[in-house]
Amino acid sequence: MSFSKRNLNKGFTLVELLVTISIFVILTGVVLWNQTKFNSSILLTNLAYDTALTIRQAQTYGINVREFNGTGQFFPYGVHFETGVNSKSFILFADLDNNGVYDGTPTDGLVSRYNIQRGNYVRTLCRVVRDPCSAGITSLAVNSLDIVFKRPNPDAHMKTTKLNTDYPSVMITLSSADGESSRKVIVRDNGLIEVK
Repeated sequence: MSFSKRNLNKGFTLVELLVTISIFVILTGVVLWNQTKFNSSILLTNLAYDTALTIRQAQTYGINVREFNGTGQFFPYGVHFETGVNSKSFILFADLDNNGVYDGTPTDGLVSRYNIQRGNYVRTLCRVVRDPCSAGITSLAVNSLDIVFKRPNPDAHMKTTKLNTDYPSVMITLSSADGESSRKVIVRDNGLIEVK
């Protein structure tokens, strides 16, 4: 019987194994880094659509026969936005005193408060649909905004205070926590709501 000599050089060397593991780690890191940005973008887009749907809900409540808390009365409904300290939430409300703005008092009925999650926030409220608010023209930016819908018309009434007149259009800019990406919700006085 004869024995043949085996080749003992089959398999991976330590260097080849380290190169393979390094490539795997680099590719995994790139995928996970982009996954985080992708998730942030998706969450911001969802927030923009949720905001638009809340405005549409106020429009539906305002033009339909929806009584507030079983009172038997039918009031205009609206959505209230703020920048600054309260930029992480917005409010769906019934305008019980019919003044076109949310006062934050019992004279306006709180329907629901929507808390903005994941570090996203309301960056700017612009009283016209242009991009000058983000370009630094602050005369068009406002600190609070109310969008109210009154029966029987589906038209939007957009104000910042009780005293001023309605704006023809407004733009709500929502931003991610890092400020790198943003989405805009545009509302026009004819009731059109769009997300960009």
